[in-house]
Amino acid sequence: MFSQTLKVSMSAIWAQKLRSLLTMLGVIIGVAAVIALISLARGATQSISSKIEGLGSNLITVSTTTQGSPLSSSSTATTPLLPPGQLTAQEALSLGRVPGIARVAPIVAGSATFAVGDTTSSVGLVGTNAAYQHIMNYQLAEGRFLSPLDISSDANVAVLGSQEATNLFGAANPVNNVMTINGIPFKVVGVLAPKGSLFGQSSDDFVAIPWTVAQSVLGQTNISNIYLSAKGNANVTALTNRLNLKLLTWLGSANNFSVTTQSQILSTLSSITTTMQDVLGGIAGISLIVGGIGIMNIMLVSVTERTREIGIRKAIGASHGAILLQFLVESLTLAGLGGLIGIVLGTVISDVLGGVLGATTTFSASTALLAFGFSLTVGLVFGLWPASRAASLHPVDALRVE
Repeated sequence: MFSQTLKVSMSAIWAQKLRSLLTMLGVIIGVAAVIALISLARGATQSISSKIEGLGSNLITVSTTTQGSPLSSSSTATTPLLPPGQLTAQEALSLGRVPGIARVAPIVAGSATFAVGDTTSSVGLVGTNAAYQHIMNYQLAEGRFLSPLDISSDANVAVLGSQEATNLFGAANPVNNVMTINGIPFKVVGVLAPKGSLFGQSSDDFVAIPWTVAQSVLGQTNISNIYLSAKGNANVTALTNRLNLKLLTWLGSANNFSVTTQSQILSTLSSITTTMQDVLGGIAGISLIVGGIGIMNIMLVSVTERTREIGIRKAIGASHGAILLQFLVESLTLAGLGGLIGIVLGTVISDVLGGVLGATTTFSASTALLAFGFSLTVGLVFGLWPASRAASLHPVDALRVE
């Protein structure tokens, strides 16, 4: 019986091909929007997550600020050993003695002017040590990174990010050539392999020099950031607690510093992107509801147009349930076909947009099934009233309709 009902429903849909296609359009657009937007959002999330994980192994970032007050009434406030923001490299390096810390890289950062002949640029200057390469997971393209001897001897040597190497030297190999930083000559000893960008910030457009030299070049002695890597077997939560206690002793208030781990960044990112996906899915889902209203409208028109047919079928013995099932099947077929077309269209659109925007897209079978299931639900809900209306027609009244 169901196969016959399906055959009759398909015949009715095929008889009005253009109208059926226009009816499905809302569902097609809704499902395609869900697939495309969620694929882009998931792709962006995975891309950013992989870049954060690629920043370094068990990365912990300590940042200091002068905004907080050591005399804060906070319960975490103590008498500071250092003024706010006045953390020195010696204190930073001493964090390497905290149990669980594998490497420490103090950062003296600022902007400087770099020149090679007539070519100049102004980007970030990073004063650091040999541990920076390993903590931040940089690979070398040419030459070497900073060495402990460079730090201890205050050597005027520099390592270039890949983008800055291209900016200053073009296609030439910068290693063993001389550049100037704020007018001071430096020998280029290495070039880093490219890492790309994160949150719109390039990881390749900078120059690294010994922190001891950066202090004099930039005219500052304070450490604004410290990058640390935890040992593989370390309990990161316990480790951050120990770091917080140490920094609290030095700086007096939790308002004067922050300790951030990779897991905290990824957790925050996950929360943001999950909310973003829900919002995008909700917006796209509105199109499905609009499509469902379109299906209901056309099904009501169909009931009106086929009133005499319904009367004849009832007169020759069709039951209330058979008529109800026929129109529900038509509604579900329209929604289901629209959902399938929408999945294909959404996948194509996400791939095209990903190519145009240079973004990663990730197709999710679960999202496709959810969108298809929602489209069927829309077809069922919005097809129920027209189907019930058709099934409730009295055969005598229906046969009187001209």
